[in-house]
Amino acid sequence: MDNVWDNVYGKDASFFGDEPSKFALSCYNLMKKNDLKKILEIGCGQGRDCLFFTSKGIEVAALDYSKVAIESLLEHAKQKDLSVDARVYDAKKPLPFESGSFDAVYSNMFLSMRFSFDELKFILSEVKRVLKDNGFHFFSVRNHNDEFYAKVLRMMMIFMISMDFRLDFLQDKK
Repeated sequence: MDNVWDNVYGKDASFFGDEPSKFALSCYNLMKKNDLKKILEIGCGQGRDCLFFTSKGIEVAALDYSKVAIESLLEHAKQKDLSVDARVYDAKKPLPFESGSFDAVYSNMFLSMRFSFDELKFILSEVKRVLKDNGFHFFSVRNHNDEFYAKVLRMMMIFMISMDFRLDFLQDKK
């Protein structure tokens, strides 16, 4: 199967930029406040956010479907003398970690990809599985203008209620 993200990342070594996203900066404040030490990033791309978290002393495992992105992330980590456990991963398969492995799972726009309801349910059940008790799941989705926004938000609400999650909203202040 052709990987569109390999093509995108192959043409631009820093497609989303080198600086951490606004979402990562907001989440970091909560990670620091709650003394989170070990996180999993799903859909890490070329690693701008996981490299930021790692530079702040957080142990990060990073997953992405794109081999090109993971290779780029590992090269950037090496240049910055940072250690990241980065792996190529298909989100439709079980997460390659033991249950209760992480203080938090982080994903920036990953859940807005074209997943079916059943695929999202599976992904979220895997997130729940690898989180420690009282762990955090930081995720962002696009805004109400995106065709997948309502589907993802509806799915998240149903899943979180059924799985006893707490949902907080971090929003840009305009």
